[in-house]
Amino acid sequence: MSLGRLNDIAMKLRQENRALSLRQLGAAYGLGYVRIKQMQALPGFPLIAGKVIPSDFDRWRLMQTAPNSLHRGDRPHSAVGKAHALTSRSDSRVAWRQIENSLRAAVSSLGLPEGSESSDS
Repeated sequence: MSLGRLNDIAMKLRQENRALSLRQLGAAYGLGYVRIKQMQALPGFPLIAGKVIPSDFDRWRLMQTAPNSLHRGDRPHSAVGKAHALTSRSDSRVAWRQIENSLRAAVSSLGLPEGSESSDS
């Protein structure tokens, strides 16, 4: 893939807030591969399955420069590092409930007719 085409695709994905590979992330933000790898090693880097969501990356970068400027609700929604933060069984239950609610919302956004889901409960 030519560099110009990579930049065009990366910028389009960034504008649409769609997942970027690390190579596309570098092209979209004007960052070199070595810099991306350095950033990836930092805590909280919003990498999920080899992809980065631009809005999460923007918030993460802002937190790196001014960690106290963001409110708790404004932080990236990635699950990176959350498993280690659970301190009790109730925290664990809350985390699972949030995951279940997210999955229900995702399924409902598919627009399937009512009753087409399988019921496991």
